[in-house]
Amino acid sequence: MTLPPLSLRGKLFGFAALLILVPGLLLSFLADRSARDSLQTVIGRALAREALHTADRLSVLLRAEHETLASFSRQDLMREIRVADIDKRIAQALLTLRDGSPARADYLVVDVAGAVVAASSAHWYTEVGHADAARVHGEDSRYNGPLVLGAQRVLVLSTPVPDPDGGMAELGQLYGLLDWSYVEGLLDAERSDLAAQEIAATVLLMDAHGETIASAGDATRGTEGLMTETGYGIDRDAGLIAGAATLDADVPAWRLLVVEPLEHALAPAQALTRRLAVTTALALAGALVLATLSARRVVRPLSELTEAIRAMASGRLGTNTVPVRSDDEVGVLARSFNQMAGDLDEAQKHLVEAEKFAFVGELASGVAHEVRTSLGVLRSAAQMLGRSLSSQPDPEIPELVGMIRDEVGRLGGVVDDLLTLDRPRAIHLEPTPLSQPILRAAEFVEPQAREKRVEIRVQQAEHDATVSCDREALQHVCVNLLVNAVRAVSPGGSVSVEIDSPRATNVRFRIEDDGPGIPDELRERIFEPFVTARDAGVGLGLTFVKRAVHEHGGNIRVHASDSGGACFEIELPLARTNPEDEA
Repeated sequence: MTLPPLSLRGKLFGFAALLILVPGLLLSFLADRSARDSLQTVIGRALAREALHTADRLSVLLRAEHETLASFSRQDLMREIRVADIDKRIAQALLTLRDGSPARADYLVVDVAGAVVAASSAHWYTEVGHADAARVHGEDSRYNGPLVLGAQRVLVLSTPVPDPDGGMAELGQLYGLLDWSYVEGLLDAERSDLAAQEIAATVLLMDAHGETIASAGDATRGTEGLMTETGYGIDRDAGLIAGAATLDADVPAWRLLVVEPLEHALAPAQALTRRLAVTTALALAGALVLATLSARRVVRPLSELTEAIRAMASGRLGTNTVPVRSDDEVGVLARSFNQMAGDLDEAQKHLVEAEKFAFVGELASGVAHEVRTSLGVLRSAAQMLGRSLSSQPDPEIPELVGMIRDEVGRLGGVVDDLLTLDRPRAIHLEPTPLSQPILRAAEFVEPQAREKRVEIRVQQAEHDATVSCDREALQHVCVNLLVNAVRAVSPGGSVSVEIDSPRATNVRFRIEDDGPGIPDELRERIFEPFVTARDAGVGLGLTFVKRAVHEHGGNIRVHASDSGGACFEIELPLARTNPEDEA
């Protein structure tokens, strides 16, 4: 009992069974994505909590120091500021206040005139101290950030000194200088706590303008635009995840960021991804071995059919049959393709023969018409010349002789054009800068254009393209088009040649004039033999142009220019520079 041949569908179903690996890969991907998202959420919230904790500690410190400063400014002894001299009692009290906390760097009192009245350090009474006091006195009381005084950085806290005797007047200003290293110490402590939790984070303190004023850890760029509110955020371009918190409303409008590289934060998820990748690779390797053995029998006939179709598309018919290896759908398709290839080969042969006969017939008709007309003129002119010579010399003889000469010349030109069209010469392609044959053609036509007062303008591209062409043939093409353009325009007109920059595989150039243009009814047929828009034209020049362009693998089209004249646009392939492409 013979089993029916296995259908292509059955083969595909058998091969698809191996693709059960795809759901596994999809599930692995989803698991990895879910793990990353969950881990990002957990780490982001943890970083936000740490940022909020540090911001609260810093807020408490600044609030306490500011309240201490405000309380001291309201003491009764501050009325001695009126004496306008250095007050030792206030200085001693400031010294005691400074020594009460390691975070306090110094204190000073400035009267309304800006003079130092009392300070916890004698430095402020010196000339250098006066300069530093002027800088402190000019500092914004809302904490712009650290102020550098000599080798020390301090945070300036200030409060006005009210008059203890009442009234709205102020006796001066009390300044407290907080050691900036103490603020940085809070950030370092937070970073150390995070390091103990195996979190390699950087702690940043930013002012209201987004500038970093203190940091603990490696410098991190690109954090200014990471987030503007509290919480956490992720910048995938910078590869960062950060938690943020702002200080309390009654202290500086600073923002605290705890930033960790995404690569480090997602290290557990990446380890999981690597394990999944190894597992998937092993499963895929096994599946590929089975798929290779099973697919060879299915894919081979389709590959042979694909190669045959490509050969057919390149124009090689007649020998592109594929072997029939089975009786299933692929075998039926192969037999149908072989039949179609044979039919197309036969049809192409008939079409080529028909085109040859049609073209030859059209040429013969044109030649017969032109030759018959010219011979008629020559015959008439010869008869008249004969009659004139039979008697006495006639003054019309030179004119008749000129007619004969003109008609013979025109007939010779037609015959030459026909011979050129009927016998295409072999072209020799070589890499050539496109501007060379175009510029030579423009130079060749320039005297004729100058005589007619026609300007020829050539606009070259910034980068000259290199095309594979026969220089003489391409120059002849440009000469034909330029001569036609010069003849079409009126004296004083212009002809422009514009060369585009090269594109991926080709380059274009245009030759256009500001003449009367080509009538619509002739534009579609202008490249056909013996079709011309000029009364004295034969109509073979543009036929040669089109054939030469096609021999170079290019295209040519004509349309109306912006000025109403004719515009011929030619597209040529770029020269191949890769030796493997040439092979």
